Amino acid sequence: MWQGNSSDVAPPNPGDIAMEKLYPALIQCFAVIICGYVAGRFNLISQTEGKGLGTFVGTFALPSLIFLSLAELDLSSVNWKFLLSLLIAKAVVFVGVGIVTLLISRPVNLGRAGLFSIFCTQSNDFAIGYPIVAALYQKSHPEFPAYIYLAAPISLVILNPLAFVLMEIGNKRQSEGRQISGCQLIWSVVKGILLNPVVLMTTLGILGNVIFRHQLPATISGVLQVLGSSFSATALFLLGLRMVGKVHKLQGAVLVAPAILIAVKLLVLPLVAREVVSIIKPGVNETDTLDYSTFGFLYGTFPAAPGVFVFATQYNVDIDLIASAMVACTFISAPLMFVSARMVTLTKLDPSDYLPELDTFVFRISIAGLFFSLWVIIVFILSKKYKRVPHRFTFCLIISQFIACAGAILWTVLGQDNEGWRSYLQFSIFALGVYGCRLWTAFLGVGLVFMQCRSLCFVLKLQPYFIILGWGIPAVIVAALLLVVKKEVIITGGRDPNFTYGEIQAVVATFLLIVCMLVTLGCLILHQRYRQRYSRYLLLVQDVSGDGNIQGGMTSDEEDEGVGSEPKTVSTESCSSKGEACEGRNPNEPCSSGNGCCSRVVDIEDITVSHNPRLSLSDRTPRRRTASTLSAGDLCPGEFACASEGQEGCRETVEKYRAAISTVTEDEEDEVENGSAACCRSDNEPEDEAQTLKHVVLLLFLLCSMFVGIALCVWTLVMEKLSGIFIELSFLDASLNFGQSIFAFAVFGLDSELIVLPFIKRWRRFWYGSEALQLVPWTELSLETRQVCEQFRKYHLDNCHQVIARNRRWRLQQFKHAFPGCELVDWLLSVGLVHDRVEAVKYGRQLVEGRVLKHVAGHRHFHDGPFFYCFIRIQTEQ
Repeated sequence: MWQGNSSDVAPPNPGDIAMEKLYPALIQCFAVIICGYVAGRFNLISQTEGKGLGTFVGTFALPSLIFLSLAELDLSSVNWKFLLSLLIAKAVVFVGVGIVTLLISRPVNLGRAGLFSIFCTQSNDFAIGYPIVAALYQKSHPEFPAYIYLAAPISLVILNPLAFVLMEIGNKRQSEGRQISGCQLIWSVVKGILLNPVVLMTTLGILGNVIFRHQLPATISGVLQVLGSSFSATALFLLGLRMVGKVHKLQGAVLVAPAILIAVKLLVLPLVAREVVSIIKPGVNETDTLDYSTFGFLYGTFPAAPGVFVFATQYNVDIDLIASAMVACTFISAPLMFVSARMVTLTKLDPSDYLPELDTFVFRISIAGLFFSLWVIIVFILSKKYKRVPHRFTFCLIISQFIACAGAILWTVLGQDNEGWRSYLQFSIFALGVYGCRLWTAFLGVGLVFMQCRSLCFVLKLQPYFIILGWGIPAVIVAALLLVVKKEVIITGGRDPNFTYGEIQAVVATFLLIVCMLVTLGCLILHQRYRQRYSRYLLLVQDVSGDGNIQGGMTSDEEDEGVGSEPKTVSTESCSSKGEACEGRNPNEPCSSGNGCCSRVVDIEDITVSHNPRLSLSDRTPRRRTASTLSAGDLCPGEFACASEGQEGCRETVEKYRAAISTVTEDEEDEVENGSAACCRSDNEPEDEAQTLKHVVLLLFLLCSMFVGIALCVWTLVMEKLSGIFIELSFLDASLNFGQSIFAFAVFGLDSELIVLPFIKRWRRFWYGSEALQLVPWTELSLETRQVCEQFRKYHLDNCHQVIARNRRWRLQQFKHAFPGCELVDWLLSVGLVHDRVEAVKYGRQLVEGRVLKHVAGHRHFHDGPFFYCFIRIQTEQ
């Protein structure tokens, strides 16, 4: 056999070595997590045993690993500037996450702020980070792997103790109440910090490093190594164990918080770390500094450490949320680490090597974005959602995305070296769409805030100004660039439509992005604050009114009586008796709308029926809202009350708006008559015309896109040498910028009443010959299913019916003795018939197959959701 000369064999690529190291590390992590989930799912380890496992991890394994890593750390040859850069970057993210959490959370939750800050700054350095760094830099920078052990104390010694203080204070306030004195609170917090095993072993580890000169005795080192080596496997196993029975909660609004945390950890922290390292310049020259900044970016892409879950368990703060975020973060970080590790190995880059691939990628994703934006536009037109507010702003945003994608396609098709009118045309279309996307994102956030803190009427009055500014400002910017600025290429080797007019266009884009991002972020924070404040006020109104129908729901007779009766109002004296609703008010001042308290003093009927978050949707919708029926949020609250002529004008404006969208309501009611829309929602609004949650999710995604765009613009302005991470960032910006419509399609494109439900009905008609759910005969059911149904009928049916079944009303349709599927699941868990919600869904499906219960329209199987069901025997007897 022929064997080539060994000297002719090329050395292995460090990127390939990194991939070989990364695959086993990730597989190990997920394998251990899956083992923990399987053990809990099949009840091999009980919840009590899981608590003991958590105690071992938090009290013995993690403290031992921390002490060992700090005590054996060699501090002789350390680039302290680089460590200072990581400290500043982590501190910026730590403080930012904590402040935003405190601003949004109402009531203030210090423990959550501290825990979220740790999640976004503490990386999985040892299990995943070290193998990757060791493989990438074993020849170019062999000292870099040691920084993994040096970077860990930044969190353990400096930042984490601050979070522990917040979590201790939060725990003491919850356990002992707010009446605890300042001295007692300080002593409780200090005592808890000093007795915290993690903080204690961190301090002892630093002292041990000084005393033993980073050479521990063999006896101590051996014991700590045994305990510390058990941390990774045990913590990941415990993480999977805690996920049992919690997966069903990862839907709707619950997904928002983990998504934000993951975005900050995997997107914001790497970019901030890279920028801070570039500013401080820890290297001896530009090339060395570039390597340090690239390493800082790679370090930021590592997923959150398993220790964060241990902290959540110790302090009993958002355990389920952190568990789900941990698993998702580890999974999502994999492709980002793959790409980053590969980009780190690229040296001596020539732009001509990657610009054709970038142009092709932009062209392809723009085609996809054009298709999905057109899809969403058609959905909005057919469903007439474009007539609603804030969907009007969303409609303009999607049109801007369509224009931006069209401009990017023209940029590739017509060529980039054109001169004359073609060049001006393609740039005008492209820039108009891109700048319009940013502005309409900010205006959408402003509209959501004003709808929450002011009124629908106020937003309708501002709508013309939004339209003028949303389309006028991009047009002015494009005209100014075309008329005043000369074309300039600032990226060597090719042209980028984002920087066709050089540094001036980059500065304009950066300024616009920063302003729009700050406005959008501020609006989201204010929206959550006003939303939670108003929800607490509504709960206070319910307590003050003392109306028993609010908690239990109104019957149809009571609702009809309430329509014609004299509406009740809330007195300011009764509101002032509860200090919780009057934030920032002097206790000696009377409660009134003038000082901002009880700002929405409206009819009890409107509040309790249309806006009370404690009621299910069926209880909150007593009658159809017509053009002449206004709700509490349609007109401005007390402190913004207009004069009598202004109020009349507002009323006419809202009535015209209601008349314009009335056709949408009629179409939805046709679905109700067929039973396909018979469901209750968990959102605070009765019909949620604004689709607030969907818009918040869309804005969060667009915030990530703007943040990446800012990083790319700043890097382009100050870049002196091209790097692989810049290429990665360029592709990421292209995917987030021209792929905005893809995410808009995921949020709004699959309209349930326009697309999903008709498709399901046609499929059932084609496959089964009927739109109704087809069930097998009783004799063909399994023995287990028949036994479950017979036992439920004999022992549990009457009790369950008394607890959860009552008359429900959805718009014009009334359902007698109905209940949502989620309430049946809750009841099954409360009486102990099932162990978790997954088993409860299986139990409910057996009851449907056994003809014990059915969907009110007969179109659905059983789901742990807001769909209405009723017991067949009870319905027959009635």
